[in-house]
Amino acid sequence: MNWNAFFTLTLFILAGCLTGCAGSRTVGGSYVGTLPQNGAASIAEDATTQLSSLYPPGHTSIRLVAPKQSEAFSQALETSLRQKGFTLSPNGTVTMSYVLDELRSAKPPAWYLQLRIADKSQNKTLARSYTASGQPAAGFSSLATGGGDHE
Repeated sequence: MNWNAFFTLTLFILAGCLTGCAGSRTVGGSYVGTLPQNGAASIAEDATTQLSSLYPPGHTSIRLVAPKQSEAFSQALETSLRQKGFTLSPNGTVTMSYVLDELRSAKPPAWYLQLRIADKSQNKTLARSYTASGQPAAGFSSLATGGGDHE
């Protein structure tokens, strides 16, 4: 390999490393397992309320990463977000995906919701468990990564 090619390759690698933090953040895909139909709307409304405590409705556009299959929860979440004042857009300033599934070992049956949220400064993961009727069984747990001076 000649020095010119080596130098060009080195610059390309360094540029990729330096722009890693400035690039778009990812949140992964969404998944919804088998849920009781009567709890989906309540869980969607609760998720929207939590999201509105983090981002101002009416001033925030959300790129919602929905699962490929359409089901009651995804439809209820989209409706709830729009009713609260959020704009859903493929070019949203906030990206959000979610996982909603049964906690299989829980007795009585319970479900959990995990929201994965990315904005221009950080990634956040929020999680909460729910009863079969969609009522919260605990508070939201929260984990934020990124942001600050270390990026």
